[in-house]
Amino acid sequence: MGTFAFYANTIFTPLDKIRDGLVLVEDGVIVKAGARRHLRAPRGATVVDLGDHILAPGLVDIHTHGAARHDSMEASEAALAAIGRFYASHGVTSYLSTTMTADIPATLAAARGLGGWIRHAQSSRDWPERFGARPLGIHFEGPFISTLRCGAQPKKFVHKPSVGTFARMLEAAGKTGRVITLAPEVEGGLDLLRYARRRGVRVTIGHSDATAGEAERAIAAGASHATHVYNAMRPFSHRDPGIIGAVLTDDRISAELICDGVHVLPEAVRLLVRAKSLERVLLVTDSISAAGMPDGRYRLGTITVQVRGGICRTRGKNLAGSTLTLDSALRNLARFIGRSEAECLRCATLNPARIIGVEKNKGTIAPGADADFAVFDKHWKVKQTFIGGIAVLPERSRAGEGPKRAGRG
Repeated sequence: MGTFAFYANTIFTPLDKIRDGLVLVEDGVIVKAGARRHLRAPRGATVVDLGDHILAPGLVDIHTHGAARHDSMEASEAALAAIGRFYASHGVTSYLSTTMTADIPATLAAARGLGGWIRHAQSSRDWPERFGARPLGIHFEGPFISTLRCGAQPKKFVHKPSVGTFARMLEAAGKTGRVITLAPEVEGGLDLLRYARRRGVRVTIGHSDATAGEAERAIAAGASHATHVYNAMRPFSHRDPGIIGAVLTDDRISAELICDGVHVLPEAVRLLVRAKSLERVLLVTDSISAAGMPDGRYRLGTITVQVRGGICRTRGKNLAGSTLTLDSALRNLARFIGRSEAECLRCATLNPARIIGVEKNKGTIAPGADADFAVFDKHWKVKQTFIGGIAVLPERSRAGEGPKRAGRG
């Protein structure tokens, strides 16, 4: 691929701000990043001059079911291509393909299909040009959840936590299982949690009726975060604080947030951020196949969802994922809490990367990290996305909309 020099007036790493910055990339990996007065592009490097645009780490979505009329559980080339290109158009460079509670044969089939494509994504150098964002693994949202807090998950397919069944799921996924959402209070839940951690899988508490005490025991056993906090979990009460109480008060656990103003209203967003700080909030979309599409009927795993006004609901009127994009979630969070997008940026980059253990390679601009970048204008709208140093959106600079490119330095 060669050597590239990315110039931008403003770079967010995301924890630090670099004015008049330069990022040097060799064969898709960052080798240096800093102010231009301290760095020089080597002779023969290809220069990418982003001008007044903002250069930031590529966004990372660890909970998303699909987009562009396709569902992750299709596990097909067409689905992964459409989904990945849509994500990339909104600055997402990495994501976890998220499954839906389904019968075990369907879950195993999806795991096998997704696992094969994910392994291909990690080894293929031309993946970004063909498929856009790279899937890093699978997030199993179920089937080991509470029948009392199913939300949009089909109750008939819910299973009691089973180490044996989960072992089969991991085998089918071929070492690509990264995260599992489970209800720790259900019989066998803590045993499954401990098994998942031994296998290197992150565990998130969700779709759960756990009390605060049950949630605390799960956190002590190694749960890393809570799935779409406030949603599909035991409600908070001053005499029965439940999972929400545990999440708000325990610094050992992070919190997923669907920041669309529908799943969680701004007041509750502010409460969450005040309790957790921006360091422990993870922006996710929980998007479904309707993302990027007009209102209508769409697939979510094995169920059909009705979308009206961009809001997704089941026939029973439960919320069923979202049409949210991660760049919109970032702008919403900044607006809801009265902070800047730059301050909130870690919630869509470094924080989710840290939760799944890839923070040295993803969600950051630092030597040794992959050259995955999102380019924003001053309004924090995505103008270009680079994955492994490869531009994945159509060139728009001729129309005066996108970043400028120069020749060799």
